[in-house]
Formats: sequence, structure tokens, C-alpha cells
Amino acid sequence: MTLDEILKEIKNAQTIVILTHEVPDGDAMGSAIAMKLALESLGKKSHVIIPEYPKMFDYLPNITEIKIDSEIEKYDLAISVDCANFKRMARNEYFENAKKTIVIDHHGSNSMYGDINYVNPVAPACCEILVGMAQYLNIEMTKEMGTCIMTGMITDTGGFRYIGVTQDTFEYAADLIRVGVNVPEIYKRTMRN
Repeated sequence: MTLDEILKEIKNAQTIVILTHEVPDGDAMGSAIAMKLALESLGKKSHVIIPEYPKMFDYLPNITEIKIDSEIEKYDLAISVDCANFKRMARNEYFENAKKTIVIDHHGSNSMYGDINYVNPVAPACCEILVGMAQYLNIEMTKEMGTCIMTGMITDTGGFRYIGVTQDTFEYAADLIRVGVNVPEIYKRTMRN
């Protein structure tokens, strides 16, 4: 199964980079940082490289750890989140130079450009896919990770108003609230700006 393959590549990698699309939105930002936190829970360090992002996301946990660039030229593993194609990826040279690549996305237009592609076009946000991955990989959901994931879910669903929102979306949201995620605060910071 693809998630088992992903876990194997994560365990084998010594250096990991997480990338997303240019001009990142809440789903891109939330997915990237949530992935970093998930990797930490698996005992893996990683770099999130995003050259520019909207300051409205400064409230996200670990936002200060985002890098503009890296001294590592060739990572063992590059993980792309919420990015439908290679050309739209910010700092895609890190993805291109990596020994192994993984794409995690929810866009139906995804060009399947990774060595391993985990794409669910039915999911309304990439962050929703990460919730399912965390459950499968037995990664404990924390308030910090949940805040990142809820940011992506709220922004990509227009505050749960767009077509594509499902029962699973609300069940995942309820699980995130249970770990202490402050939905009104995230809504205020993302949907009113």
C-alpha cells in the first residue's frame, strides 16, 4: 500500500525537505508545517522551505522554523504537499535533486510527478488527507498539528461552505477540537483577512 511505502521512505531518509506551491494559501502552509510535526513524532527532522508566505499565517506553530533556502543541496527525501504540478512548486530544485520524492495532494489535476504519489481528489483539502495519514501511521494528533490542519481545512473549504465538504471533514474537525484546536480563532485569522 502507498502509505506503507511512504513510511518506509521516511524511515530510510536521513535528510528530508517539505515543499509546497508558490504563493502558499492556508492549506499549503498548514500541510507543510503539519507534515514537519508528523515527521518529528516519527523521530525525523525535516526542513520546510517556503521562500515567501502571507504574514497572516504567523500564528501557525513552528512558523519560525520555515526556511527560505537550505545548505543541503541533495536531500534523501523530498515531500511535496498541496501542489498539483512540479512547475508551480516553490524551490522545486530541491525536489528535482532529491534521491526520492513523494507527492501528497488533493487536486484532480495532479500530474503525478513524484516517485510515490498519494493523491485523493475527493478530499476538499490536502490537510484532510494528512489527518487520515496520521491515523493510519499511528501519529498522535497534537494541538499544534491540529491547528495547522484546521487552518488548511477552513481555508480550502471556505469555512466549510464549498462543495466537497463531507461527513469525514466534520468528523476530522471534531477530532481536532477535542485536542484543543481553537476553531473561532483560526476562522478569524484566515477568513476575515
